Amino acid sequence: MRDVLAWRDVQVVVALFCAAQLLDGLTTYLALTSHRFQEENPLLSGVLDTHPMAAFVVKLALAVVVVTVLLTLRLRWRLRLAVISLFAVLSLVAPVENLLRLTGVS
Repeated sequence: MRDVLAWRDVQVVVALFCAAQLLDGLTTYLALTSHRFQEENPLLSGVLDTHPMAAFVVKLALAVVVVTVLLTLRLRWRLRLAVISLFAVLSLVAPVENLLRLTGVS
């Protein structure tokens, strides 16, 4: 895995994925504390209501697992980079949607 992370493009994409996860957690927290929204994910809604920090830690732990699995897949580096890039771009959907809802655009 260290060999894969040595590539600058992989580092950037992994950083983007992790930043998107952090942004998702932050925007979700802001939306829920505004009391104008509720969590739509049935797996996290109960935990977020009772233990929001625990839910955030679980979400970040799952993100670490996803990154680890993606980096350890035995794929050619271009295919691996494409898969990780796809995950990074798709992980931006939730925080962007949260921001749009918070600002009243959506």
